[in-house]
This record gives sequence, C-alpha cells and structure tokens, in this order.
Amino acid sequence: MANADQEHVFVAPIQKIWIMRCVEVPPEVSAAIRDAATGDLKHPPVHGFIEGRPFKSTLVPGGEGAYRLHVHSRIWRKLKIDAGAEVEVTLMLDQAPRPAVVPRDLAAALAARPIALATFNALTLPLRRQILWYVESAKHASTREKRVKLLVQRMLERAARNGKRKAPKPNTKSKIGKSPDKSQRSAKPRVKPKDKPQARLRK
Repeated sequence: MANADQEHVFVAPIQKIWIMRCVEVPPEVSAAIRDAATGDLKHPPVHGFIEGRPFKSTLVPGGEGAYRLHVHSRIWRKLKIDAGAEVEVTLMLDQAPRPAVVPRDLAAALAARPIALATFNALTLPLRRQILWYVESAKHASTREKRVKLLVQRMLERAARNGKRKAPKPNTKSKIGKSPDKSQRSAKPRVKPKDKPQARLRK
C-alpha cells in the first residue's frame, strides 16, 4: 500500500465545468491516492495547497480512472485567476475523520419535510459535507436562511425526479382489436371438393 502521508505536487490548468472550477489530477497521482485510501475509493478526502492557499476537499471521479479536484471560488477569486490559468497543487490524503454534523437550523427545516430529510440522508457523505459547507459559509443570517430553504427545495426536487425514474411505465398496449386466442377461434367448416365429372367413353 502507498504511503498515506505522501505529498503529491503537480501543475495543472484550471478548467470550467458548468459553474465549477476544477483541475484534473494526473493519472499517477490518482493511482497513488487510490492505493493509499481506505473507505470510499471514489471520493477520497484530501487536503493540501493550491498556489500556497490551504484547502480541504473531496476528489471526484474524472476521466480514464483519474480524479478531479474542485477549486473553490474563495481560492481562484482571491488569486484573481480563472479557467485556463495553471496552478501548482500540493495534494495529500486526509486521514482525519470528517463527520457530517447537520446544524440545527438545517436539521429543523429538513425534519419539517420528511421526504427532503430522507433524500438528504440518502446522499453520499462527501456530497452531504459539501452541502453543509455551503450552509456554514454564509456570511449573513439572511443569506444562511435563504440557503437552508433552497437546499430543502432541492431535496424535494431530487426526490420527485427519483420517483419518476422508479415509477413503472404504463401499459400502452390496448386490448381492443386483439386477435382472439387460437382456442377461441371458430373453426371454419371444411368445404368438400366437388366430385369431378367422369369422362364418358365414346362408343
């Protein structure tokens, strides 16, 4: 097994995927982290530095077996860089426990909508951590309240989408005009062939 405390340093360009900024972790670094990680190998927790700025994150699957690292806006905005800029990344596997402790206001809002609570609890631990960070990073009480309401709404929408996927497809075949079973078909009377007239012999 690889050393879990090993530092991996690489340079990669920032990419923009939808509204997210991320960097692709090189294949050799991804392989080393996967070999040293325990638990969820698809989303290993990591920490390190991006251009000298500390971060904690969770890797997500990228292309061809490699990982992808999301770059938070507080980093790339502070550095005044964006997609296309190359950054130096120091990456290490984070072995410290990361419990996903739900704050009271979010817990109360989710408990008021049981479907939203069940959907939230069904999420992966890394995704729940990201949601909790989104709530906790609000600088004003009004912003935090809006984010809590938005997350509850998003959980309800997610539950509705999942319900549609699991719903059985209705049977669109109509029974009207269906050909009767062979056993129910009326037997057609057989018509005997007429006897052919016999040829008369000439005298």
